Amino acid sequence: MKALLLAVVAPSAIAVPPAPPAPPNTERALLAWVPGEVRCAGTVVRPRSLERPLATLSWASQVAGNTVTYTFAIDPSGRTMAIRRVPKDARANGSEDIAPSLAASRFAAGQPRSDCTISYAPEQMSLNGAPVADLIAYSVNAISGPLPRPGWERINGDSNCRDERALGIETRAFPHFKAIAATPGVREWSMVGYDIEENGATTNIATVAGSRNAALDAASRDAVARTRYYKGGRQGCRFPYWLSPAPLPAPALPDEQQFRPAGATCPARHDWAVQPALRFPEPYRRRAIEGWAIVTYDVAPWGEVSNIQVVASEPSEDFGAQAAIVVRGGKAATNRGYVGCTERVKFMMGSDQREDP
Repeated sequence: MKALLLAVVAPSAIAVPPAPPAPPNTERALLAWVPGEVRCAGTVVRPRSLERPLATLSWASQVAGNTVTYTFAIDPSGRTMAIRRVPKDARANGSEDIAPSLAASRFAAGQPRSDCTISYAPEQMSLNGAPVADLIAYSVNAISGPLPRPGWERINGDSNCRDERALGIETRAFPHFKAIAATPGVREWSMVGYDIEENGATTNIATVAGSRNAALDAASRDAVARTRYYKGGRQGCRFPYWLSPAPLPAPALPDEQQFRPAGATCPARHDWAVQPALRFPEPYRRRAIEGWAIVTYDVAPWGEVSNIQVVASEPSEDFGAQAAIVVRGGKAATNRGYVGCTERVKFMMGSDQREDP
């Protein structure tokens, strides 16, 4: 089978209508999911690097939700696999990056483990109360819309450099990104603070926040040092640089034939009258995390796909859910129908082609 790539009380004598309800709280807030300790078979395990889920914007009047738990395994190389939310139907606003961040986390190599769990607790903060570093981090990874003005007011403080573009940019320098090693599944970033002298040269350059990538921080400061403006006289300027994540390859893909249902009538290969359209799950595309899924399904005589079952997926169940959507969108080229078809769906960065196994 080919693999698919990709109150006032009124007088009693007067009838008074009820007071209108209070207006809803439209204040925005920052919602973060804070990871707890990792336990594998009841033993606390310390990760080598545990990625924090990206924060999202929420409403101050919105209930943050309850703690959510994930199960997973650790392979011999120290990467996480078999990531599943429990219970599977648990709802949690702003939690789309939890599983991807766990997939990008790392544990010590040579110590494979199973039956691992980790819980994440929601922490909702007003934009006036959130740490400035968290606001900066969101501004660089604004996955649920631009940071509102109150957040920027906190970041800028008493700066008179809130839009340095008005000075006219003579030269905007950038780091030599290709010389900096990218981290698989992690978007590194560095926010540089600086002043601008009257002649347009930058000064008082310092890293004010970032993902703690020393090489990127140094290269970002150097880039700001080489940046020039036509005008100056500004203090408290900010400029971010970021480094896209390196692709995190999917775990090894097993032979789909071992998942072929008993009594299957589907040929090893069949053609598609309507090719399934591969759509990469966005939270994983953002982190460049690749994955795969194996699904089984039946085909009606008119080509409609039904009875789709996800039998395996890695590194998380989300790839299985997305693969089911992909296959459901296809239509087989047949006039007889099949039972027990098996398909591998690969999600690879930079490719949406079908590929022979």
